[in-house]
Amino acid sequence: MPGMVTLIHNTSDPLLPESAAEEGVMETVKAVERVLRDRGRDVLRLPLTAPFSTVALVLERLPRGSVVFNLFEGFPGDPSSEVQVGLMLKVLGLRATGCPPMAMHMGLHKPLAKRLLAAEGIRTAAGLHVRRIEEVPESLPFPFPAFLKPAANDASHGIGPSSVVRDRASLIERLDDLLGRFPQGVLVESFLAGRELNCSVVETAEGPRPLPPSLVDYSALPPGYPPVLTFEAKWAPESPVYQQTPTLCPAPVEPALSNRAQQVAQLAYRALGCRGYARVDLREDGEGSLCVLEVNPNPDLAPSAGLAKQARAEGWDYAYLVSTILGSAEKGEPWTFE
Repeated sequence: MPGMVTLIHNTSDPLLPESAAEEGVMETVKAVERVLRDRGRDVLRLPLTAPFSTVALVLERLPRGSVVFNLFEGFPGDPSSEVQVGLMLKVLGLRATGCPPMAMHMGLHKPLAKRLLAAEGIRTAAGLHVRRIEEVPESLPFPFPAFLKPAANDASHGIGPSSVVRDRASLIERLDDLLGRFPQGVLVESFLAGRELNCSVVETAEGPRPLPPSLVDYSALPPGYPPVLTFEAKWAPESPVYQQTPTLCPAPVEPALSNRAQQVAQLAYRALGCRGYARVDLREDGEGSLCVLEVNPNPDLAPSAGLAKQARAEGWDYAYLVSTILGSAEKGEPWTFE
């Protein structure tokens, strides 16, 4: 008889301006719990709240070797806490769904991930990590426009229409704003003007399987609005920009590009030591070559999210997707970084 599944998740702070991403996890919690109960599993829902001493006391009560469905995305305003909770799960000998702590760490710290991807021969946009405005060279090592994003955050926090800058004055102005909000620095990259795709990879009994990729459709954006997936475009359904940036799945692109996206996604998944499931964001450069924008360990698993759309395009229903992710954890394989 299969044992109980403990479902851990974060809570949100409505006072934070960017709490929508944290609030969105509850859609996933309810959907995953429904699937597990429908499949005859007992479920213990366990919200985690700061401080870490409290989290440790709660998790220590779970029997060693028990299965945890990990939907924790960090304490409000503290994205690195997702990694720290992952480390707790590992130390306590719990079999958790999704990526191991090192992969979560690499996905969160984008400059590190870029270096690792480059070492594996995987293309990324040219860029530099800036912690202080004084570090910006007089001339960037690539031409404008440039794209700015927090170096150690996720869920599109800090990304807006002003993230694309076309001259040095705009670059310094945007940096001044971001560095005041994100002390771990800003990644300044060459803006890639080509098509943007994302491709999820899910661990199956046969190994990691890349799913049919999605295309981010920017064609409905008003003139002058940069084609980037801003925080508002991802987390504010009532906003015009949310409606104007749909993802199309399967991506309406030539088969060669779709196949290439799957190949690169699988390479990036392995390079960062992912397990369970992850999403890889990609974009074409000016010559049509695919570059990895980011690797997202444990992406949004809501029924309405991109991962579930791609699973449906593969022929999987939501229950099969959730069961596959759980099955990967129940094998009891140790988290490793290769």
